[in-house]
Amino acid sequence: MAARQQPRGTGLGVQHEDFVPKSEWKDQPEATLLTIDLPDFTKEQIKTTYLQTSKMLRVTGERPLAGRRWSRFNEVFSVPHNCLVDKIHGNFNNNSLTITMPKEITKMSNLPETSKNMAEKFEKLEEKRLLEQSIRKAKEKEVEKKKKLLEEREAILRKLQEEAKTKEMAERRKLQEEAKAKDRAEAKRLQEEAIAKEKAEARKLQEKAKAKELFPLTATRHQPRGTGLGVQYEDFVPNSGWKDQPEATLLTINLPGFTNEQIKTTYLQTSKMLRVTGERPLAGRRWSRFNEVFSVPHNCLVDKIHGNFNNNSLTITMPKEITKMSNLPETSKNMAEKFEKLEEKRLLEQSIRKAKEKEVEKKKKLLEEREAILRKLQEEAKTKEMAERRKLQEEAKAKERAEAKRLQEEAIAKEKAEARKLQEKAKAKELFPLTATRHQPRGTGLGVQYEDFVPNSGWKDQPEATLLTINLPGWYTK
Repeated sequence: MAARQQPRGTGLGVQHEDFVPKSEWKDQPEATLLTIDLPDFTKEQIKTTYLQTSKMLRVTGERPLAGRRWSRFNEVFSVPHNCLVDKIHGNFNNNSLTITMPKEITKMSNLPETSKNMAEKFEKLEEKRLLEQSIRKAKEKEVEKKKKLLEEREAILRKLQEEAKTKEMAERRKLQEEAKAKDRAEAKRLQEEAIAKEKAEARKLQEKAKAKELFPLTATRHQPRGTGLGVQYEDFVPNSGWKDQPEATLLTINLPGFTNEQIKTTYLQTSKMLRVTGERPLAGRRWSRFNEVFSVPHNCLVDKIHGNFNNNSLTITMPKEITKMSNLPETSKNMAEKFEKLEEKRLLEQSIRKAKEKEVEKKKKLLEEREAILRKLQEEAKTKEMAERRKLQEEAKAKERAEAKRLQEEAIAKEKAEARKLQEKAKAKELFPLTATRHQPRGTGLGVQYEDFVPNSGWKDQPEATLLTINLPGWYTK
């Protein structure tokens, strides 16, 4: 084996990178040329050796790369059988090595049949070896190509997974930020509403206290049982509603748990107001009570006001008096308008509060639906990703099986074609045996090596005959 250039340093950690150079054969009348492309190599980094035992030509070389990396190659080429081995020479120019193998001009003589068979056998073996070597190299290249393609697919798959994960995390962060911003806005709004509600309640309590001071309770109450020592009262505000009809105005008050005897209605003549009070006993010494004051419409017939208690509900009917507004005192008109505006404001605030509660409930439901949709999208993306990965793996396996089957079929077809070609050659030699005499090689004949070759031939059809032309360079007729 030819000597190589020693890599720099002690050799520890040196990495070699093998590569296969491009080569090209060219047949000329006097010699056979072999051209090998060796980019970035120098003449001193290349070694050519002729292997006497196997009649092969070995070309090797090494050159340093960056750091402790070296590039190397080791190629073996078959030498033509009619080559003058001692006259083989090479020329290195423009990153290309040209090896010239001069041909030996010999004259054919009668060869023994055994030598012919031996030469044919060695020729077949050499052809088979070269065929197996080419098939092996093709398979190695194909395996390397498949490996590279699989790595590229895996890299693409990893990239897609990372992009999907990044997109999912960004979407999740965005939704979380939106949810937090909405929660903060909702909390701020609810806080403002609570503050406004507290202020309204405080104002309402102040107005009630002021009304109680202006209109003291004159109706009699039911006396609680016992001596009155340790009695606890629980105040509550009953629900009420107004209904305007052409002939009267109806006031409905819901009083669950009360009876008709426990309720007292009093008309305050001085303030033109209607006071409704009530007390009922609870468990032990606890009593429930209420004290509500309602404004009487300015066009109401006070002496005809009457009530009806049914199904825990007190309905007070206030018949209307058909009068002209000009006949009413200015103070009564202003008072009636004022209380009417206050009642409208209360009803408006109540409707706004209910609408806000419905809006909060709607937003909460919408947020839950968005979270469910997000979870569903994440599950669908994960399922799709796994399906895509399985599909790519199955496609890669199917392609590998198909490629292996194709290479196997090509190898079998090539072997059959080679076998058929060898059979045709053998049959042709049997049909047309060699009869021409050859020059006897010099020497005693001991250790003489015979080299058979197949001449080029061609057919030409003419009107009177068919011509067969055979190229026999170096031969003559006896």
